[in-house]
Amino acid sequence: MAELDGIWWSSAGEGAAVVVPRLNVDWSSMDLSALTERFRVVIVAPRGFGPSARPGSYDMSGFVGDVERVLDHLGIESYATFGYSMNGVMAARLALSSARVTAVACGGFPLTADLSGMGDRARARNASARDDPDEWEEVLATYDPAAAEAFWDDVAALPPGALADLDRPLRLWWGEDDAVLASLLSPAQLGRDLDARGIPYEVVPGLDHDGMLQRLDLELCAITEWLSRRAERPRHDGDDYRRRDEV
Repeated sequence: MAELDGIWWSSAGEGAAVVVPRLNVDWSSMDLSALTERFRVVIVAPRGFGPSARPGSYDMSGFVGDVERVLDHLGIESYATFGYSMNGVMAARLALSSARVTAVACGGFPLTADLSGMGDRARARNASARDDPDEWEEVLATYDPAAAEAFWDDVAALPPGALADLDRPLRLWWGEDDAVLASLLSPAQLGRDLDARGIPYEVVPGLDHDGMLQRLDLELCAITEWLSRRAERPRHDGDDYRRRDEV
C-alpha cells in the first residue's frame, strides 16, 4: 500500500488500468490475480474509507477526486472500473462523473433499482450498529460512518436508472440467492431492466451476497475477457457504446 495526501492506494500488474474502489471491502484478502495478470489494477480508498484519512466532511466529488488524484499521480489517463456491492456502485458512479472511465464491471448490486432511500438506510444501519460495541468497532474500522452516509445520500439523489444508463459498456453479475440485492429489486425485474437496456449480466447459481464476494473467481475470468475488449477503447463525445456492447 502507498499513501498520497491521506489517500491509500495500491497497484499491481501491467497493461490498461482497472480501478477497484475500496469502500467497505478489504481487497487485499481477495484473489484478483485474473485481473492483475492482464491489467494494471489500482485499488484506491477515498478519504473516509479503509485506511485513508477521515477528515469528517465528505461529498461524492471528493470521493471521485481522490480516485483520480491517485491516477494523475500514476500518469493514468483512462481506466475501466470494477467493484462489488457498494464498491460496484462506486465503480458506476465514477463513470457517471468522469469521461476517463472506459467500461464498468459491477457485481452484487441492482443499478436499476429505486435508490431514493439509500441515505436513510445507511443512517439506520449506523444507528443500529452503535448499539452493539463489536459491530460499531467493525464499522469504524471499515469507514467513517459520515462518509458512508454522504456516499449513499449522493446515490439517493441521482435520477432513476442513472447508474445503469451510462454511455460506457457495463456488465453486471450477482449470486442467485442474493437477498441483499433482492431487498432492493427483484432479480427477475433486474434481469428485465438489463435486457431492455442491452446490458450483459450473469447470475451465478447457489450463492448469496457474501458467498458471491468470496467466490469472485467464478466470474473474474469472464470479466477479464470482457474488460480486455473495452478497457483501452477510447471514448469520444457522441459515441453510443451500448449499442456496440456485444456480450
